[in-house]
Amino acid sequence: MITIKENELYQEIELFIGEEKIGEAEVEIKGKMLSRLSIFPPYQNKGYGTEIVKQLSEKYGCEVLWVNADNKRAIHTYEKNGYSIIEPTMFLMKKSEK
Repeated sequence: MITIKENELYQEIELFIGEEKIGEAEVEIKGKMLSRLSIFPPYQNKGYGTEIVKQLSEKYGCEVLWVNADNKRAIHTYEKNGYSIIEPTMFLMKKSEK
């Protein structure tokens, strides 16, 4: 069973299975936005991310989130939870050599 422990002051969320910390997340409560989710590598590809997104969306009413366009694994997880890409708004930029 996945349990969620919160630090309300920073809106930081620690994710645990039993006593084992498996990741971290952050929710902007006022904007109803999942602003960060990280599942530690040993716990990836086990369905935890999908379950956590579901729990956080239900608990906080998260309606939006940010995800890097090249993070196919995260995009797949979010799409399984009913999110869809609205528009590309993030770009990787590098300073040009002069």
